[in-house]
Amino acid sequence: MPRSARSRSTVGLAVYTTVVLAALAFMLYGVPSVLASNVRDRAAPRSAVPANGAMSIEVPQGSSAEQIVVLLEKSGVVKDGQALRALLDFAGLSSKLQAGRYRFTTDLPPAEIVRVLAGGPNRPQVITFREGLRNEELGDLLQKEGIATRADWDTALATPQQATFLSSRPEGASLLGYLLPATYAFDEKTTATSMTQAMLDAFGKQVTPEMIAAGKNRGMTLHQVITLASIVEREAANATERPLIAAVFINRLVQDIPLQADPTVQFAVSRVPGNVEKFGYWKPGLTQADLGLQSPYNTYLNRGLPPGPIANPGVESIKAVVNPAGVNYLYFVASPACNGTHLFAATLDQHNANVAKFQTAPCAKGN
Repeated sequence: MPRSARSRSTVGLAVYTTVVLAALAFMLYGVPSVLASNVRDRAAPRSAVPANGAMSIEVPQGSSAEQIVVLLEKSGVVKDGQALRALLDFAGLSSKLQAGRYRFTTDLPPAEIVRVLAGGPNRPQVITFREGLRNEELGDLLQKEGIATRADWDTALATPQQATFLSSRPEGASLLGYLLPATYAFDEKTTATSMTQAMLDAFGKQVTPEMIAAGKNRGMTLHQVITLASIVEREAANATERPLIAAVFINRLVQDIPLQADPTVQFAVSRVPGNVEKFGYWKPGLTQADLGLQSPYNTYLNRGLPPGPIANPGVESIKAVVNPAGVNYLYFVASPACNGTHLFAATLDQHNANVAKFQTAPCAKGN
């Protein structure tokens, strides 16, 4: 794949000398390991949220070396396209570059970019979806990683899926709540559809018949279990408190007390057109007007569970709902320790005392 005609004489003498020396060093010795950032697979799973400046670039089939350089320039991967062109020529790689997905970080030196391109498309990698994300957030992350566009993701989510455990959903319900947070392998062949199927398959394997039966013993369909688990997931900053928080909500359901869960109001707020752009998917600092928003998801105004999940819960939150702590708590508030834990109470008087304690804490004042 010859690059488009360019006169090498346009490369300044200083740049030309530097490029030639760098190219020779690359061909003879490779890039020194101290200069390589190794943006490929790492031993530890990486997050779905890319590191600062990290991006995935898809090189289309049939791309010439020149087209690849231009693509990397437009993407911000390379600033010195002339140096990269010369390096590729001198290394004899201009006609050997492969199509596929490559992962780069910004501000890489041209020699390191050549190293990445020379290795070919990235080998299978892993992506970790943390608990408590909405499907839209998953789509945004997949697009950032270069795995699938939001449009393809939304189409995959709208495609009817066949899975026994989906039968408890109300007609027209989405897949929200059933895309299991976990670490998944992906490569250049991964699509939005295959990623969706992988997450559903993981749900089917990890949410066992025993767990579903335990929910039924509590009078809850699987959809109701997942709905409550999604609320628990969003409330439980400390993993050890999931069974306690689940117990609070179950006790309130049994006593027909509104759940009054802030995450459900955040979800309701986000469904108002324009609010995601203003506040994000989970609006911080809810106002009294937010708490009064008319929505079936507002558990301050409506008793019982909302119509469906508000996020994708992890297995531990699902387990907490079907096997909650054996306590009589009806309330909880953030702890004045400001460490993500909560103070729990069985009576309103105890709760008010806990609220007073929290209000003296630095985190209650935004510090």
